[in-house]
Amino acid sequence: MTQIKDTTPQIAEAILSCMVKRDGGLTACSVQSETPSELGVGQAALSMASQFQVDLMGPDGKSRAGSFIDVPVRIRIR
Repeated sequence: MTQIKDTTPQIAEAILSCMVKRDGGLTACSVQSETPSELGVGQAALSMASQFQVDLMGPDGKSRAGSFIDVPVRIRIR
């Protein structure tokens, strides 16, 4: 009997904690959580973090430069 492979994409998520640089880039990132843990999505998110840019102004109108923020990263795996 032939089995049909499930082609539904799986979603993997990581939460990084990163410091915002003066140019809006991220530095000093660490993995706070990842699901599922066995896929290595946390390490993948860390390797991409240097390419991320964020708005320097927070919702309160104050600069985020020098502060740590949580950065959610969601990866779809086929």
